[in-house]
Amino acid sequence: MSWIKVTFLNIFITFSLLGMLLLAPPVVYYVYTVVANSTGVIARSFDTRANLDLYSNIVWADSHFDEFNRLNTTYYDFISWRRDDFAGETVNISNGLRATTAPRNRNDNANDYYFFGGSTTWGTGVNDDNTYPSIFAQRTNTQVINFGESGYIARQSLALLTNFLVKNSMSDLSGKHIVFYDGVNDASERCRSETNGLGTSQEVEIQNSLPSNRRYSFRKLFEQWTHLLQDVNKRLGIQNVSPIANKTYACLSDPSRAEEVAKTLVETWQLASDLVTQRGGKFTAILQPVAFIGNPNIDYLELTSSNDLALSVQYEAVYPLIRRFAAAKSIDFIDLSSAYDNCDNCYIDFCHVGPQAHQILVDSLVSKLIDE
Repeated sequence: MSWIKVTFLNIFITFSLLGMLLLAPPVVYYVYTVVANSTGVIARSFDTRANLDLYSNIVWADSHFDEFNRLNTTYYDFISWRRDDFAGETVNISNGLRATTAPRNRNDNANDYYFFGGSTTWGTGVNDDNTYPSIFAQRTNTQVINFGESGYIARQSLALLTNFLVKNSMSDLSGKHIVFYDGVNDASERCRSETNGLGTSQEVEIQNSLPSNRRYSFRKLFEQWTHLLQDVNKRLGIQNVSPIANKTYACLSDPSRAEEVAKTLVETWQLASDLVTQRGGKFTAILQPVAFIGNPNIDYLELTSSNDLALSVQYEAVYPLIRRFAAAKSIDFIDLSSAYDNCDNCYIDFCHVGPQAHQILVDSLVSKLIDE
């Protein structure tokens, strides 16, 4: 065989293998989707949180985490992302909003409550009936909308509130009580070393995915493999943890960064308060609980990795500043960071909780939010 034929044969084999490599992610994911949808077996997640003792008598726990790990998210201008609509046994989403259980006997004379926040408001770890907005609606017989979304910082909630008011031409918020339940994501996301300004945790990823002068690159060529591996990790419940935790977060080592995170959160609350009260509504900002603050029993979670330890001190640096700055503002501010003190079985990870904890939380919400 001549050297020319050998050369062309090698080139053909090389490009054939490369083509198979590039085609593998969409083919693998398509096969996975078909099999998962037809059998319902492969779609089941390996999220170990479902095995915690607090779920031992809860029949929907496995189904919830299975459904949770099958949810998809779409990018939107101004608010960055929302989860796609979904119809399941424990999770139902319509027009981007998690379903909230309606009260049996609605009190038409009471305020309507709009809850904004991250995944704890959205309800990671509980079915639709046991999100704290649903429990609050049942307990108070009030109309409630759950605007929460996983990963949201307060700035995104403000953008979402603005979108809602513009879309619905709502210049009058009389009879509406808007509640921002924040703290966890603003500290965990905005204390990260790679996060700048008011950006979200996904800002760099979104920027990298947009067309640029470097639209032709090997990184983009193999990007589908990165997304496939991330999707596999998500389905298996594997968390991406930085191997060098002390270089991941900056708020403890840089007091000015901690002050910036706390101050911009409180300034966002103030803007939301002004927006709401000027339209005749009520606004309340709540500093939410996190496992690293207060005295909850979290020994069973073993939050002792280098990443957990690095994250915990970010809250110790930022939360006192949030309290100080909020106290100096003209907003209705409630500190519930110690709401789960002495609770033996509340948390399922460093910030999410089970249905028992939401009952405790709503006790506090009812006593502090319901008008006398």
